[in-house]
This record gives sequence, C-alpha cells and structure tokens, in this order.
Amino acid sequence: MGRSFFKYIFVVVVLVLVIYTGIKMLKEDSQVEEQVDQTSKVSTIQKDLRFAIAELDTINPILSNNRNVHEITKVIYEPLVTLDENYKLQYALAQEIVKQDDTTYIVKLRQGVLWQDGSNFTQTDVHYTINIIKNEGINTVYKDNLRYLTEYKEIDDYTFELHLSQPVPFFEYNLTFPIMCANQYGSEEEFTNPDRNVAPIGTGPFKIEFSDGGSIRLVRNDIYWDNSKKPAAEEIIVKLYSSIGEVYNAFKSGELDIMTVTANNVEEYIGTLGYNKIEYKSRDYDFMAFNTEATSVSDVAIRKAISKIIDKNSMVVSCLGSGYISSNFSLDMGNWLYTRDLTVATDTEEARRILEEAGFVYRNNSWIREGRRIDINIAVNSNNEARVRVAENIAQQLENFGIRVSVFQYSPERYADMLNNHEYECIITGIQCSFNPSIRTFFGEGNLANYYNEEVFDLINKVENTTDEGELYDSYRTIFDRYLEDVPYIGLYRNTNIVVYNQGLVGSISPNDFNLYHNIYKWYRQ
Repeated sequence: MGRSFFKYIFVVVVLVLVIYTGIKMLKEDSQVEEQVDQTSKVSTIQKDLRFAIAELDTINPILSNNRNVHEITKVIYEPLVTLDENYKLQYALAQEIVKQDDTTYIVKLRQGVLWQDGSNFTQTDVHYTINIIKNEGINTVYKDNLRYLTEYKEIDDYTFELHLSQPVPFFEYNLTFPIMCANQYGSEEEFTNPDRNVAPIGTGPFKIEFSDGGSIRLVRNDIYWDNSKKPAAEEIIVKLYSSIGEVYNAFKSGELDIMTVTANNVEEYIGTLGYNKIEYKSRDYDFMAFNTEATSVSDVAIRKAISKIIDKNSMVVSCLGSGYISSNFSLDMGNWLYTRDLTVATDTEEARRILEEAGFVYRNNSWIREGRRIDINIAVNSNNEARVRVAENIAQQLENFGIRVSVFQYSPERYADMLNNHEYECIITGIQCSFNPSIRTFFGEGNLANYYNEEVFDLINKVENTTDEGELYDSYRTIFDRYLEDVPYIGLYRNTNIVVYNQGLVGSISPNDFNLYHNIYKWYRQ
C-alpha cells in the first residue's frame, strides 16, 4: 500500500514537471508569435527579412553618409533617446534626463544593458561617442547635434552631466545619435580604421553576424535588454548593390521586402503591381512669410483674405505634381504637438467679407480703401524653379480676385541678403524642419515675419522649459489659435517620401522621416 502510494506520487510529480516544462517552452516560443498578426497561421511565417543598401560607404552609422545605412543601423545601434511614429521623444539607453537649468542637463543611463559581445554598457561609451562626434577630424551627420555642447562631466558609471554654451530649445531631441562601444575601438584615432568597422557591435535588437562584399547578415540579439520587443524575425539579410537601379530591379524580382523611394515616378521603375506603398511627409517645408511691418501687408485683414483665396491643392497639382503635398505648418509632418488642424479652406466669399468689413471696396477689378488698392510684392529665389512657379501661381490666383501682385525673382545672393535683413513684403522660402517641436523660428525673436504677440512669446519660452505633456499640448493649441487669427505665414507645401514593401511582409509598417523601421519587432514574412 505504502509502496504503491509513493509510486503514485512519483508519477504525479513527473507528470507535473513534464506539463510545466511543456507550458514554459510554449510560453517562450509564443513570445515572438504574440508580436505577429494572429490571423496568420504560424506555419506560414518566415522569420527572415530582406533589406538593401545601395552604394555602401561604411556600416558605421557615425561615419556613414548613406541614407540606407542610417535607416538599417537603427536596429543595431541605439541612441540615448529615440522618437516614435509621431516624433515624440522616448527614452532608449537613457533612463531619465533632468534639465537643471537652461544649459545644464543630468542624464541617468539604463542599467543592465549589454553590448552584443556581453560586456556592460556604461557612460564611458557615451563619453567616447560624444568625443568622436565633436572631433574636428571626423566628418559626421551628427556634428550639429552637439554644436553647443561644451563640457561632459562623469558622475558615476551610469550618470553624467552635460553643459551647453547657450540654451538649445528641446535639447534632449539632439541626443538621438547612435552610441558606439568604446572597447571596440580603443583610441579615438582607431574609430575610422576600416578593420574595426567591418562588424561593429551595438546594443540593439539585431547584431552583425558577418559581412562580405555582397551582403551583411544580421541575427537576433538574444541578450537584448528590452524583452517586450523581442523580434519575430530571426535574421535580416542586407543585400549590397552598387546603384539604386539595381535595388529597384531586385525589388521588382521579389528579392527584397522593403525600400525607400524618393523618385516621383516610382511606377516607371518598379511598376504598379505586387507591392504596397506608403507615402509620408518629409521634413522639407516651404511657406510664405509676410513682413508684418511692411505697409502693404501690415493689416491682418489683408493677410487673412489672402489665406482664404489661395487654393494650395490646385497649386501643388499644377506647379509641382507628384512627390509634393499641400502643407499648413512645420509640424504637420506628423508631429504629436500639431494639436489642431491648421488647414484654411479656400473660400473667396469669406475673403470678400473680410475685406469689406475692413473697409475695402471692390472697384474696377481691384480692392481699394481710402484711394489705395491692395498691391503687394512677392520675393523668390530665381534659382528655385519650383518656388518661382508657385509664386506665379499665387500671383495669378490673387490677381483673379482683384489683388495686384508683382513677383520679383532675385539672385541667390541678393535673395539671401533680403531674407537675413527682412527686406521684403512677402517672401517664399523654406526650411528642413527639425525633429524637435520647436517653433521659435516662426514666433521667436527675429522671426521671418517680424511678428510679435506677447502671449505667443511668453508661451514659446514656457514650452521650451517644460516636459509636462498636458502643458505642452495646451500651449501649442493656444499658439495655433493666435496663428490663425494673425496669419503671419501661409504654409504652402512639402516634399513626400515613399516606402514600398512586398505584399508578403506583415506587420505595422509606419515609417516617418526619423525611422523607417518602427515596430520592426512585429515584422515577419509569409
């Protein structure tokens, strides 16, 4: 009886252990599957992805000037902070950043992060990377990120202090450069050594397993610190091509899963079938600035009426074509602090009402008040053919409404002088929008419109000194309300970029100008 009882207990214990082990294994295997589309059958999942680099210079993202390299290496190397699909700041290797005053920041690093060789990540690696970027002998696209950084002070292995020579709005957004492993290179002089840059290690979810003349193989980093983002894909094959034309051909033949396209006539290169396409807004933004101190456009009624007359959509179609989209403001490229739609619908009847209420009378095809008609000049760079066409289109639209417009084309040198000295009534210009949400360019001291609104000025200073999301959201919304009331600028258009991807690629494909591979841990092929 006793022997049978113990035998029974033994069998039960064995069964429990077997069941527990089986459940544990299933749970571990399902960690990857939980990231993928549950409507797909597991048996159809292929756990490799196929990317491309055209004209590789180096896989080191600090040294590379290749857009493909900067896109792909985001899965290998990580920054202190990163940006999500809406350009919202997220901590990566940094755990916390505290702004002590206008020019002092304390950075606390995430502990427990390992380099892909198993060694510890510490502030020494950050200090090394910063020294590399600031090294005058090294050419890097990240040089401007640290232009005003004057001092780095170590506090402990995971904490350091940064000092700037002057305040930089939203400086935290400048800490998006990839951090490199100090031990991989040794001295700063060794950083550019090609032998050290065949397969440099990172802290990201994928690591370089090998690199040859034809491809680079990335494999999943099993010691990646963020367990919630364990990739579904086990490897990425990055194929190397000598030209973008070869990349197009490889994509057409089904050898690649995804690529970015900047050409407006993408269909001519890869056809129209067999792939999905996502068009997203780039950072290149063009707008018209009114000099609010110029007599001809100092009246807000005139500026408001003009904003109601211009049909931006038709202007884009007739003057620019594909690859462009009408735009209302610098942040409408998808920034989370674009807190309200600033679209001004074309409404000539409303424009008429605005001018009449301001005392203008429509007579002899002109709008006249106190014997003077509305007559404005638009300055444009003669070397920028797209802006010249846009200026002439705007002039024609306003002329049709009864506002006389003269378009003046200036040489690049004279145009630059006028821009710097605000010697214009209206000017068509553009910027490459920053990844950070600063709008000081438009509303701060010395802005292009000579625009002053005390409430807006106060809010600009306020938003640059707070991290409270609710306060930021409310402040930006108020600024935008004043913008619509005062119309110091009229947003015109921006470029667009295109991502094309194979129909067999599954996952959340949500590219923006900062990162093509958001949510790559959910991607797989079927």
